Amino acid sequence: MEFRVLGPLEVQALGHTLALGGFKQRAVLGLLLLRANQVVATSELLRALWPDEHRPATARKILQNAVSGLRTALARAHGRNAPAQLLTRAPGYVLRLPADSLDVSRFDQRVAEGRAQLEAGRPRRAAELLREALREWRGPVLSDLVEQGIDWPEMARLRQLRLDAMEFRFAAELQCGHHQAVLGELITLTAAEPLRERLQGQLMLALYRCGRQAEALAAFTSLRRTLDEEYGLEPSRELQSLQQRILRHDPGLVLAAPAAQEHLPDLVAAGRAVPTAPVTAVAEPVGSPPGGAPAAGSLPRPAVAPARPAAASAAPAGPTAATATAPGRVRRAEADGPTSERRDVAVLLVRASVRPSGGHAVAGAQDALLHDAMSAATESIAAHGGLVVGSLGQVWAALFGLRDDTRSAGPDAVRAALAVRDRLAGRSDLTVSAVVTTGGMLIRRSPKGPDSAVSAVGVLLDTARHMLAEVPHGRVYVGGRVVTDTEDRIAYQRVAGGRSTGHGLYEALAPRPRRAPAPGTGHHEREHELTVLTGLLAHSRHRRVPYLLTVLGGPGSGKSRLLTEFAGRAGATDDTLVLRPAFGGPTAPAAALLDAWRAAGRPRTAVSADAALAALVRSVAGPGPDADPLLRAVLAPDGSLPGASAPAGTALGCWARVLPAAARRRPVVLCVDDVHLAPDPVRDWLEALAGSATDAPLLVVACARPELLGQRPMWGVGQHGASTISLASLPEPRRLPANQSAVPPPRERLVVLRPDSSCAQLLAM
Repeated sequence: MEFRVLGPLEVQALGHTLALGGFKQRAVLGLLLLRANQVVATSELLRALWPDEHRPATARKILQNAVSGLRTALARAHGRNAPAQLLTRAPGYVLRLPADSLDVSRFDQRVAEGRAQLEAGRPRRAAELLREALREWRGPVLSDLVEQGIDWPEMARLRQLRLDAMEFRFAAELQCGHHQAVLGELITLTAAEPLRERLQGQLMLALYRCGRQAEALAAFTSLRRTLDEEYGLEPSRELQSLQQRILRHDPGLVLAAPAAQEHLPDLVAAGRAVPTAPVTAVAEPVGSPPGGAPAAGSLPRPAVAPARPAAASAAPAGPTAATATAPGRVRRAEADGPTSERRDVAVLLVRASVRPSGGHAVAGAQDALLHDAMSAATESIAAHGGLVVGSLGQVWAALFGLRDDTRSAGPDAVRAALAVRDRLAGRSDLTVSAVVTTGGMLIRRSPKGPDSAVSAVGVLLDTARHMLAEVPHGRVYVGGRVVTDTEDRIAYQRVAGGRSTGHGLYEALAPRPRRAPAPGTGHHEREHELTVLTGLLAHSRHRRVPYLLTVLGGPGSGKSRLLTEFAGRAGATDDTLVLRPAFGGPTAPAAALLDAWRAAGRPRTAVSADAALAALVRSVAGPGPDADPLLRAVLAPDGSLPGASAPAGTALGCWARVLPAAARRRPVVLCVDDVHLAPDPVRDWLEALAGSATDAPLLVVACARPELLGQRPMWGVGQHGASTISLASLPEPRRLPANQSAVPPPRERLVVLRPDSSCAQLLAM
């Protein structure tokens, strides 16, 4: 006989489910099972079934009938020798049953065993036991009784024990390196239990190991804000220490390298064998002169290291690993001593193909042609700041963004691929194809020295390898994220099919010409204010923080011209996105943002602004159905798509998620004029946008007349990154006599108001 309370109440006997009668009878059995092998007083049973004020006069008789009905049901199942016995024991009743016949007892036993294995340093066995324990749960405790209003303290205790077991299981899974497998569960559970700090720490660690360090820090920030606002508390020291370790990329957060090599990528064309040891290649370091080809002895070439015993293996962790060493040396990345960090990089895979004219080329001739291809690839990659980190057969892998600003990694990788393609375009005996993708990878560096090595570990290489299989000869393909990051500098066209990525594949055509400086970037009558705006943009970019700057000025103060000039200067560089939505007109706010997004980009050939925006939205919400409402709210605020109509507040809220995501890829400047005429929801949204975004260089410049402070006296007050500039009216140009030379007007004073400025300080100015 088997009793189950971890879910709907069930009793199994001889392969059949017993009929347990009505609600009162089932409730009595449920409470007795929660206190199995313990005497439960009659008074406790009565209180559990009826509140004191609603207890009927016949309550004791109803209870006795329920107990009698349960005894009859148990006796019918197993007769007098039933393993479970419902006995009368003063001052009430006791249900005696073997421990292994109750799912709660089995759950407790497996959890205890799993915790013991975890403390003994055996996380794999601990994870198995804890998973087995959690499989006993079929839903909430006594869920069928809960639907009718039952909620006893014993049920709350079991819910907490389940959460504890899940935390221990997550700890074991993380020690086993299963961070990707448990990430979805952690996200769901922390949303339901936002105050469990151990769960939040496990989520932060899983996100960090999955290359999502910004989201890991955002989880900490959200928890800290909740604790501070609701309880006046700070996160625990352990959680604060984890945040600091993530910020400094502590190598201890990354798992030690496993010995197995079964996940090495197949960098060979179809039909070639995959070696069982990691591939290591000599590489020219980043920054080598682009003009000089490396010597023959230092060119990257395939090299297979001898296998080691499992205990001595030093292969990098993860499904894919590639290692680069200094010129003239071939070595494996060592497991002891390297520093580790997870960062966004761009991966370039180049595949060479020999096309001999007539007959079959001998092996020596093929090797010579591949040598030429490698020379061209190495020089082009080094010229664009990349590092060749591996080679196997006809395929070479390179990384970009190891030392320079990661914002240029994607464009540099695509330009290097196009340079290799163009360099070999005129040859009839040799052709190349290439693929570029970007994402997070674990980068390990050996101790500094002349032979220092760099190893890269992550699924990004596997993704690139699958993409490379779809690239025809002489083409360069990239993934959807690369397009979003680089379409202002590279011309693309969509490729039909594209099974390798959720966003499809695009072919890189050619680099776009550099954008000419915006007109009017010379002398301006508000040059000092422009300097302040430029400095705030640099501050936001360097600190990766949002900032709200309010520019106040009456008619004739030149605030609109100041905004136009600053927008032109900020947008003159390729790495800054400037949006100028018109919120004061008849257009809906979300539609104004969409129009500003479309107008912000340079002319495109095949990849529209909407496609780039859709790729960005999917990166925020994920490729599943959860992205559809967000896509409709952002891309069709006017309801032009089926089911796309959404309130303005909802659409603005969607943009509040999209804009910080765009700013994390490249700085965003949001220039808004006439804020005093904007509707209240827009002004609320602007304040919240600048105050809630994290790890995002997002500068909001809001121009308005002074009456804005009359409408919103607390505008910007209390925000850490907020300030105000007050502009005086520009002086009228004076007409001078012909014999009098012009003199420069007196310089205006720049008054910067911060929310904490007192009246005395303002008068002192």
